[in-house]
Amino acid sequence: MNDVIRLARHAHHYLAVFDNGKPLALYHTKRLASSGQRIVLYAKDRGCSAPGCGVGGYYCEVHHVTDYAHCGTTGIDNLTFACGPHHRLLRPGGWTTRNRANGDTEWIPPPHLDRGQPRSNTMHHPEKLLRYLGEPEDGD
Repeated sequence: MNDVIRLARHAHHYLAVFDNGKPLALYHTKRLASSGQRIVLYAKDRGCSAPGCGVGGYYCEVHHVTDYAHCGTTGIDNLTFACGPHHRLLRPGGWTTRNRANGDTEWIPPPHLDRGQPRSNTMHHPEKLLRYLGEPEDGD
């Protein structure tokens, strides 16, 4: 597998990795997200992932959660939506992003604004704020 990845790394095409027919990863040598990745982001983020932002995904840019210069991949697990104004806030010494274990994107403000208070956006996901009605309460 290492040889396949090494050979494919110099070409301008896609490399899909499967395990018994199950897709594991999709790699490509371009920094920009593909149209397929944008569709997946619409389903995942639905809009700008910055806290409190209501801009829909159609008007957003694709952001690498871990900077492309550091990781060199444009995998869907490293991408999120950010509207233009929020995307420009993401820079060294400014706002940063990271992925939570559940796949949500956390935005971390610079130290001069707030110390270590990561935030995520639930505006596009109201279902995350509501408890499932059929779920029993603690102690039941």
